[in-house]
Amino acid sequence: MAEIITKDSEEFKKLTGWIKKAGKSVEDATARIRPTVADEHYMTGDDVCAMLHISRRTLQTLRDEKLVPYTTIGGGELLYPESSLYEVLKKNYRDFRRFRK
Repeated sequence: MAEIITKDSEEFKKLTGWIKKAGKSVEDATARIRPTVADEHYMTGDDVCAMLHISRRTLQTLRDEKLVPYTTIGGGELLYPESSLYEVLKKNYRDFRRFRK
């Protein structure tokens, strides 16, 4: 005989929990998607600050000193080309582990 699944049954609770997890995973993945133009991914200032663990003021200083590349779009929003940011990081990388003893 077939068992009836109700909203109070354990199977239903497991299924709804799984659906909620899947929905959250999709939301998280969607939030990580950045716009592309000519095969370049661009990051917002908030994304760059989070990635580099810096303040918005520090990011402004890096822009003012022309240490990080950026572009502006219509409403004045600043966008940072992801690949160029990684190039700046690679160029300025210093391995301080070799100085430890």
